[in-house]
Amino acid sequence: MGASADNGATSAGIVRTVCPRDCPDVCGMLAHVADGRVTKVVGDPDHPVTRGFICAKCRGYETWIHHPERLTTPLVRDRKGGELRSADWDEALDRVAGRFAAIMAEHGGQAILPYSYLGHMGIVSSRFPDRLWNRMNTPRVGAEICAMAGAEAMLRLVGRVRGTEPQHLSRTRLYVAWGKNPKETNVHLWSLIRDVPIKVVVDPFESDSARDADLHIQPRPGTDSMLVLGLMRVFLDNDWIDRDYIRRHTTGYEALAERVRAVSLDAVERVTGVPRDQVISLARLYHENRPGLLHIGVGLQRNVNGGEMVAAVAMLAALAGQIGVRGGGVLYANYDWRLNDISYGHLRSDGPRMYNMVKLGRYLTEDDHLKALYVYNQNPAATCPNQRLVRRGLAREDLFVVVHDLFLTDTARYADVVLPATSFAETRDLQLSYWHDYVQINNPAIPPLAGARSNRWVIAELARRLGFDEACFRQTDEDVIREALQGTGLDYEALTTGPVLWNDAERTSFDDGVFPTPSGRIELYPFDCTPCPDEGHPYRFITPKTMRLQGSQYGNMPDKLGDQATPWLYIHPGDAAREGIADGESLRVWNGRGEVTLIARVSARVQPGLVVSYMVRWGDNANATTPDRGADLAGNSTFHSNYVSVAPVAAS
Repeated sequence: MGASADNGATSAGIVRTVCPRDCPDVCGMLAHVADGRVTKVVGDPDHPVTRGFICAKCRGYETWIHHPERLTTPLVRDRKGGELRSADWDEALDRVAGRFAAIMAEHGGQAILPYSYLGHMGIVSSRFPDRLWNRMNTPRVGAEICAMAGAEAMLRLVGRVRGTEPQHLSRTRLYVAWGKNPKETNVHLWSLIRDVPIKVVVDPFESDSARDADLHIQPRPGTDSMLVLGLMRVFLDNDWIDRDYIRRHTTGYEALAERVRAVSLDAVERVTGVPRDQVISLARLYHENRPGLLHIGVGLQRNVNGGEMVAAVAMLAALAGQIGVRGGGVLYANYDWRLNDISYGHLRSDGPRMYNMVKLGRYLTEDDHLKALYVYNQNPAATCPNQRLVRRGLAREDLFVVVHDLFLTDTARYADVVLPATSFAETRDLQLSYWHDYVQINNPAIPPLAGARSNRWVIAELARRLGFDEACFRQTDEDVIREALQGTGLDYEALTTGPVLWNDAERTSFDDGVFPTPSGRIELYPFDCTPCPDEGHPYRFITPKTMRLQGSQYGNMPDKLGDQATPWLYIHPGDAAREGIADGESLRVWNGRGEVTLIARVSARVQPGLVVSYMVRWGDNANATTPDRGADLAGNSTFHSNYVSVAPVAAS
């Protein structure tokens, strides 16, 4: 403990904090503070799940918090295309409020688009701004850039986005990471399954998790639903279906079984590239090693048939009778946060027009009704698909762009006004995970750095300047958190002292056989394997996550990236030979949307016809080529349904 600062921070001591990144682990952390600076950030050994260590991305948080490139003053641009210059907060906020007021007077609030995602997952940081957008009657964006196809698939199938909880992994006998690389992107789970007897990875790319697995199944991208049909066929042929479970807890089995019987293992091998012996072997492992957990990654559903594939994997768990079994079943995410809605939707007098955030480039270039864009918790110039179209839209002469961020990001470089943001170490917030069920308050470790202001502070100030006098805009961080918690059974004071488990640790999702679907059962249905058009280019291009990058965060810290500081493109030796590509050579990677230069890494980690590059970097990156069309469910992103051509730069 140390002397208290204005925001409840300490000038010296150790403060319990929580990582706010868009990551399932939501690590408990301890911030060491001296003389008003964070000198060290380490894992909290008392956190029941994250257990005292943090991932490679977040080690050295203190360097990021006090990075010399942190913005310390607002920046404004006096004319489109002119240079950004320093301004004080009054000038910057008056400029934003004045332009917003003028746009609303002439075009209405629907001409101002707020654009955000989960650059900060805190409830205050991510949800408090909704109050202003509702009061202004602005349109809204969804959450399509990440995980919505999978979420929609689970909702249709079982009625909730829930699955096995981490405290039950000690019971798991078989763990299958399906389209997921937990060793790099869910590191505490990887630690918890260390003693699971059999680990399987299903992934077109030989990820670090696949390298350490007992079995790596390597289907062609986007063919996982066909692979599941093959596994189901083996189950049917061997009478491994849990018929009692099917009778008691499902609907639609007969139609699904008829579809499965129409599939041969020869056809499965032909479509997926997975040998029939491997299909049989995986099916047998899953049948004989119970409980078995099928853990689905978000990467699987970033395809045109993403919802189809997630639902297929989940239905396999149902046929095996494993949904509702501790340590078994299927896990996509545990996302059913039962907090109060703090967005104040009643302030809205006109229903919002919803924009798909994946299609930002199209909206900005095709819909001139949009006159302003307010970006926070996001960096769309780097992270959005169809990057060149997004940049063209951001550069529109008549578009007023505001960016609130810690750094001068790719998007901020297009802004008319840039507002310096606080880090998690400078604000109080409420953090939840979409994997484990521990909730915790992030305590501020230090006062806001010079010139930095939180999302809540900025939104409240804009509301005041726009003449909105509702009391909700005058709430403190603590007020907002207490309102979110009211009636939930969670105690504010307890949450400030450490993580609190929200649910019964002995129970697991669906162990009561209750499924909140229209039928009250798991709703099975027949499915196919939907192909992805190649758009006239020969190589399927996927862009997975790595432990070194978190979205585009840390994109200005190359020392954090290690070997991934080089923008590698993994290409199979046979493909490299055919294209005349040497290891380490600069490559032109292109399609009809754009092109990017990457560096060849010739490797058997990829299968023939597949190229892979980790995401997301600042500047030109693979999103120059990625599509902005929606998936089969929820309009989700389809980053991995992408085809490109590849050639040495020297030959282009």
